[in-house]
Amino acid sequence: MVKSFRKRVTTPLQFIFFASLFLTACSVQKAQKTLLTSAPLKGAHIGIAVYNASNDTWVDKYQSDHYFTPASNTKIQSCYLGMKYLKDSIPGWNFAENKDSIFLMPLGDPSFLHPDFTYQPVAELIKNTKKQIVLCTPAIEDKFEVYGRGWSWDDYAEDYQPERNRLNIYGNVITVYKKENGVQIKPSYFTKNQNLPEKYTLWSREKLTNQFYAKSDTLKAVEHQVPFITSTNYSIAKALIEDSLRPYFPIVIQQGWNQPTSKTIKTVPTDSLLKIMMYRSDNFFAEQILLMTSHQLLGKMDDEAIIDTILKTDFAQFPQIPKWADGSGLSRFNLTTPENYIALLQKMKKEFPMERIQALFSKGGKGTLSAYYKNIPGVLYAKTGTLGNQIALSGYIITNKGTPLLFSVLVGNHVSPTTTAVRRAVEEYLTAIMKKY
Repeated sequence: MVKSFRKRVTTPLQFIFFASLFLTACSVQKAQKTLLTSAPLKGAHIGIAVYNASNDTWVDKYQSDHYFTPASNTKIQSCYLGMKYLKDSIPGWNFAENKDSIFLMPLGDPSFLHPDFTYQPVAELIKNTKKQIVLCTPAIEDKFEVYGRGWSWDDYAEDYQPERNRLNIYGNVITVYKKENGVQIKPSYFTKNQNLPEKYTLWSREKLTNQFYAKSDTLKAVEHQVPFITSTNYSIAKALIEDSLRPYFPIVIQQGWNQPTSKTIKTVPTDSLLKIMMYRSDNFFAEQILLMTSHQLLGKMDDEAIIDTILKTDFAQFPQIPKWADGSGLSRFNLTTPENYIALLQKMKKEFPMERIQALFSKGGKGTLSAYYKNIPGVLYAKTGTLGNQIALSGYIITNKGTPLLFSVLVGNHVSPTTTAVRRAVEEYLTAIMKKY
């Protein structure tokens, strides 16, 4: 039997369609090649994943299943946890009372007496009551260190590395403000017995004590922060609260929480905390979100246990198994892939309104992206990441043609003298992608 074959004829419209696909593919390949060969990225490791959410197809991939240190892109995981598990407002404190006393157990809320938040229900309660304030430790012992695994001990006095804790106050930092007649420090508790210098200079701290001192470097910024050493037994927080709020009686610390009835005091709106974390890349807020999520799900603050739990549940479908060490991305033990970030961005898009996500991620020209993505053929919402020799950017794009793209570009081991050159190269690449979609 002879088989008959019908000759396939390509119509003009089909020709135009296939030609446009070919030209788009060539343009994407050119954009990728330009990025990979750019001088600031010479010798660096680069991972690229760009996904078209409108038709579920990959736009571009390069080493997308390879592992990179994500730096502050780790905060995207923390953002997801906060959106899902902390509900509308931060569950800040457990509260109970009898005729003589008020019992409070902190739940990791980072907003207590923090200058970013004017709403302070617990502070007002402590100031205004004539009952005995009793600060209680948890019934189940916490299991975390004030520094995360893989953090740098040398950065103990840097503003981006405050200690983590269950009871936080003033963001666990002192803030040095520039004044006409010198400086002002809040809280003043740590420097009350010092003669403050008339000149506004950089301050630092002794490594193992809360001894703060002025250095000789003159600053242009009108304020700066230095972390103080906290205490898991509340002793430092007790002293700071008594000095700042002047409770009617000296505060009592009680081991364990055994109140028969209690309620949760909610503090600031969750998204107000998440927005600052994402816009400012606030490490302290990110770490506390991880610990608060642990308390909500496990009844204790245990960073390793909550990470293990989330990896086995919410993030079980990630294409590659990540190495996840902390909430902020300060740790160099964090390792993940561009494909994992695409999966996470898809998951967020599926579970939460896009308007909510866009309000939390930095928009081009705003937040940590204030110098980038201002004049682009579309709108970009993303989270940056920066660690020594590591650069990351992951997020969402809506092109001028209305195409929704998800992307993750992770750069490891670059040796460019400035991060700006690396970020400009990534900006050029993503702009070229946007023009074609």
